[in-house]
Amino acid sequence: MEKREERRQFVRLNFLVDVVYHKVPPVEKLSLAKNISTGGICLIVYEELKEQDTLDLEIYLPKDKTAIQAKGRVTWVKEFIIGDIPKGKRYDVGIEFLEIDKNDLEKINKYVFSHL
Repeated sequence: MEKREERRQFVRLNFLVDVVYHKVPPVEKLSLAKNISTGGICLIVYEELKEQDTLDLEIYLPKDKTAIQAKGRVTWVKEFIIGDIPKGKRYDVGIEFLEIDKNDLEKINKYVFSHL
């Protein structure tokens, strides 16, 4: 079996956290994050998003009362099934941060490294 080379620029933390996302134009949806880094986030969603979709994000880190606000772009989408089709259809969605406050990036960085 061939070993895949890791191509990520940023250290990622695998965890579940609530995220609210809004497609542009806005339609609010609730999701869970699968992992997060200072470069982006992977969400588990129930709708098929497209590469290059732009999303407004509200990320709720545990024990933090204020949501992190960010704008991101979908860079990849992978479909998976839980149980029967079509109810079990889900998507892992990789999102690159386009706009995020530097203080919020620092919050993410501290959270990631405190849980490694």
